[in-house]
Amino acid sequence: MYRVRFHLQSGRNYMKWQIRHGKNVMYVDPSENNLEMMGCKLINKLNKAKKVNAAGKKDVAGWVECERVMINNENPVDNLERVFYNPIKDVHWRRDSDNGEFAWDNTEYSTLITNNKQVYILEERT
Repeated sequence: MYRVRFHLQSGRNYMKWQIRHGKNVMYVDPSENNLEMMGCKLINKLNKAKKVNAAGKKDVAGWVECERVMINNENPVDNLERVFYNPIKDVHWRRDSDNGEFAWDNTEYSTLITNNKQVYILEERT
């Protein structure tokens, strides 16, 4: 399984997508490439997210777990719904359509894509 998250630690990979597969780690610049992730689950370590929220300090509490990741030059996102996660502001994964009323933690998707720094639902899991 792959783990994909947006890397916010200072340094040369700041603000890049981090892709982990076992001990292998790579970084993708969102201004140059986008990701297509298949067989996905939105992971949230809720206790860690609550600590991040209370302290207002960045730490890894969530990511996208997926079976496959492809790097693309372009992913059109017209009419696609965004999913987002920022435990400093909210301890759960959210979707644009839910107005903060439902936690999307641990939900599964057939395909998620990135466009710049955002994640969108390309295909729901059926």
